[in-house]
Amino acid sequence: MKNVSIFLIVFGLCMIGDVYGKKSMITVKNEFSPKSRLVLKVHCKSKNDDIGIKYLEIGEIMSFSFKTNFWGTTEFWCDIYKGPDYKRFRGFTAYQAKGLFVKDGSSYNWLARDDGIYFHKNLLPTYFKLYWK
Repeated sequence: MKNVSIFLIVFGLCMIGDVYGKKSMITVKNEFSPKSRLVLKVHCKSKNDDIGIKYLEIGEIMSFSFKTNFWGTTEFWCDIYKGPDYKRFRGFTAYQAKGLFVKDGSSYNWLARDDGIYFHKNLLPTYFKLYWK
């Protein structure tokens, strides 16, 4: 009986976290120079979800939202490739949960530019910092 009670409590907490947890968002934008005419191939996934492959023209944005799981182990990573031959440009962790019961609700924004990948949490364009050359 004690085990059933513990299970019900844990299950209830999981359900509360899923119902009341905030959705976070990941965005990726192609900001290569217009002269380059490079298409950006983006593939983001987690252990449980594959967002699929997207092709972004210059100036285009892809985004998706998700909730951090109850255990705080949610992680998304993305691989991006430069067109036209789509050689791998870079792979990076786009989101990693910070621990148990974390319900973030933030926006994780990534820009692919000629000189590297830029990142900023939440949308303040003037504060993007070079993440990877």
